Amino acid sequence: MSNNKLHWKSVLELINKGEKPENIKLEFNDEKIFWKDALLLGENGFEIPDDLIDYDDENIDFSDIPEIKQEDIESGKIKWIYKAEIPIRKEINDWAKDEKVDMNKLIKELLENFYDTVKNIHKNTAI
Repeated sequence: MSNNKLHWKSVLELINKGEKPENIKLEFNDEKIFWKDALLLGENGFEIPDDLIDYDDENIDFSDIPEIKQEDIESGKIKWIYKAEIPIRKEINDWAKDEKVDMNKLIKELLENFYDTVKNIHKNTAI
């Protein structure tokens, strides 16, 4: 097979028969593809658009995941992670990459130090 366009179901059938389809462009027709089928296609070198993969979220079994309790949060057993996008000038970004600066670690430490400083200023300032 060379430079053919085939519907993803046809390619899946070929794979299930033990064939190794190559040089094929998949046609999707905006159909949802069950995650196991998408995985099999991916393992055989075919890229599936994320928005077409049906992960069957309604049938995920969460019973083995323990419930989060308030005391887990208060004790620090559960840690909150915040993600943010911060626009940085290209010059600074290039410098950080060249110097192998871990931006997540740097920003975390800067925020913690800033917080501690502000907290100490308020504590030690007479009104």
